[in-house]
Amino acid sequence: MVFVRALTRIVLYVVHVAIKCLSAVVFYRQNKVSSAAAADVFHNQLNYNGPKSFSEIPGPRAIPFFGSQWLYIWPGPYSLEKLHIANQDKFTKYGLIVRENHLWNFPIIHLYDKSDIEAVLRQPSKHPIRPELEAQSAYRRSRPDRYNSVGIVNAQGSEWHHLRSKLVPQLSRLSPLDAIRELCSISDELIRKIKKDCQSSQALDNFEKYVYRYGLEATVAVLLDQRLGTLKECIPPVAARLMEATDKLFEVSHDTMYGLPWWKYIPSKPYQELINCENTIYEVFADFVSKAKQPDIKTGMNENSYLDQILAMDDVDDRDKLVTLIDLVAAGIETTGNAAIFLLYNIISNPSVRKSVYEELDEIVPLGSEITLETMQHLPYLRACLTESLRLSPVAPNIARILEKPFIFQDYYVPAGTLVVCETWVACLQDSNFDNAKKFIPERWLYGETKSSPFLAIPFGVGRRMCPGKRLAEQEIMILTAKLLQNFEMVFTEPVEQVYKFLISPKGPVKVIFKERSSLNT
Repeated sequence: MVFVRALTRIVLYVVHVAIKCLSAVVFYRQNKVSSAAAADVFHNQLNYNGPKSFSEIPGPRAIPFFGSQWLYIWPGPYSLEKLHIANQDKFTKYGLIVRENHLWNFPIIHLYDKSDIEAVLRQPSKHPIRPELEAQSAYRRSRPDRYNSVGIVNAQGSEWHHLRSKLVPQLSRLSPLDAIRELCSISDELIRKIKKDCQSSQALDNFEKYVYRYGLEATVAVLLDQRLGTLKECIPPVAARLMEATDKLFEVSHDTMYGLPWWKYIPSKPYQELINCENTIYEVFADFVSKAKQPDIKTGMNENSYLDQILAMDDVDDRDKLVTLIDLVAAGIETTGNAAIFLLYNIISNPSVRKSVYEELDEIVPLGSEITLETMQHLPYLRACLTESLRLSPVAPNIARILEKPFIFQDYYVPAGTLVVCETWVACLQDSNFDNAKKFIPERWLYGETKSSPFLAIPFGVGRRMCPGKRLAEQEIMILTAKLLQNFEMVFTEPVEQVYKFLISPKGPVKVIFKERSSLNT
């Protein structure tokens, strides 16, 4: 019976594909209206000297049904694991604007010019639109018992505005003193674990795993006022389940978003794994929320945690509170972890920068001293290193928007409703936007030396859809980096390779040699 159902779905899928391909042929022959076709119709109505048509935008060759997806499978020149490099190559080949056809020949426009990027991101909008994670949204819509919405990451329009206005302001009310104290405590726990695990060889073969465990522990501690125990020798079962699920979530999100959408028709492996991750994360957080609602159970020390604040709100559905917690924590673990690894690598691999960082730390927070809110404000060079690392090695290499009005980019007419991808990382690598753009130069952010567009080095996004956890993420990265360099001399045994797994990540395992600074100074 299972085989018959699967075979039926496959047959339906083949029929669906055939209909789509036939529809595409009819579409192109009859020139029916779509956003791209409407652009060409509009162009034909303009005078001879008007902007060029949408269909004239340069880009890689597309084929029926698959669009340009053939470029990312053998023997194509690109790989989805190196999608950010592919987008850089398209700029080299085609210029400041590139049209790429996705599946079903759905057009995507890549923008590389800083003025075009700024025009898109400056566009006033009460509800900016960006693409959702389709597979995740589809699953959440199928479970109204658990989800009242698709979550703040995927929601659009008034639904997104409701979540943002009701459940984000509380983040700015968190005490920075409490957050820094908690983050320092977790960083010290990580340092003790590194010292213990490096006793025999002075090296860690999978440093990224330690950083991700720190990120999960820190984010949950600050937002939920709970300690998971991810850095303990014996990790509690709940923490182990959550670590595994959050680590897998980004990988399967990448597969369902950029791979062929088999999950819409048959229960594909990536989609099943995404469901398993969603279910595990939901169950763990539902238990946290359930315990927090019980007045006789209080495991944390903070009486005004983010969780406590949102649970006290009467005008927000409990399902929305839970999904917002899930999205904030899940989005913060690998993003902050990856950014911290790239920052450490950029500092360590540039001798003059490394020397300046150690000098600043030894002056402001020498070995054995505590990091406080005040001392954090006196580390301008380390903060400049963070800003420069986020420019040169961002976790999110671009920002996507769906246009709410027509634009003219590079003399090409682009209609409303078009998906545009602002390739901010590639733009940051151009010498026309930054002097010596491909070099790691933290000094460019000191003393007002950089006068570039404020819409290029924006790894957390910009405007209303900026990452709500930006301040917390920066605190986590700064404190982790300061603590590690305060205690260790670090050496990356190999260059850190970047791969694209929904976000830019270090390709593991990342091997690092640690030498305690106390022993070096004796």
